[in-house]
Amino acid sequence: MFDFLAKLLAYCYQLWPSYGGAIILLTLGIMLVLTPLSIKSTRSMIKMQRLQPELKRLQAQYKGDREALNREMMAFYQANNVNPFSSCLPMLLQMPVFFVLYRILHGLTQIGKDGKFAPKYLDHTSDLYRALHGATSMKSFGIDLSRSALTALKDGFGTGLPYFVMVAIVVITTWYQQRQISGRNPSAAAANPQQQMVGRIVPFIMVPITISIPAGVVIYFVVSNIVRVGQQALITVLEFGEGGSQATIIKPTPSSPPSKPAAGGKATPPSRTTPSGSAAARNQSNKKRKRK
Repeated sequence: MFDFLAKLLAYCYQLWPSYGGAIILLTLGIMLVLTPLSIKSTRSMIKMQRLQPELKRLQAQYKGDREALNREMMAFYQANNVNPFSSCLPMLLQMPVFFVLYRILHGLTQIGKDGKFAPKYLDHTSDLYRALHGATSMKSFGIDLSRSALTALKDGFGTGLPYFVMVAIVVITTWYQQRQISGRNPSAAAANPQQQMVGRIVPFIMVPITISIPAGVVIYFVVSNIVRVGQQALITVLEFGEGGSQATIIKPTPSSPPSKPAAGGKATPPSRTTPSGSAAARNQSNKKRKRK
């Protein structure tokens, strides 16, 4: 996979002879391939939000009976054709790309014995290899993409500022994506405190990641986040706008009817008569008949 993505990056460099431009083209290509999955996962997320009130009802109905709750929730998901894990698929697929791209950039800018770049993974006849071989920086858009925000900051605030601007763009676009998700159905979002917590934490998690990795990888985050914001905005309009789909929520027949709550509000298990108890009751009845 390292060689494959490195070749793609070299090809993108031929189309746009700029290190940053090549990374942008590579990122757009990856996002284009993942677009069908992203659309499917976003629609699945929207469905999950619409189903939240019913899911809450099931959780309250089967409180204390985890096995029955899981059974009823799976039946509910199947009836409404929803996979609760499909919304995570595009992110899971992008994680290997992120790690590989991170290693590729390190490989392309590895330092040789002469103190200059000795790129790995690339065909020595490629334009990208010739541009990097013997160089000491990977400059594009006025910054060195081989450096991180933290290392650039050592040379002064002015040098580090463009790097931190990119970090801020990543954090803001990540936050905005979370806002898009919760804004589609505010009542469902309010009923799901875990989702609200994730929405608050995820943008801040990106800060320590993006300030410590090469700026070339940060460009990947910036472009992919902007594309996802656009995708989610389009799908939200199609799903919630005029003429959008408003699928009916299907409630399957419960296979495990919940116990009726007792006076105190807690569900009580059905009474069971033990064999010994039944025998004692019969003996008591026989004694009463003999006395009569």
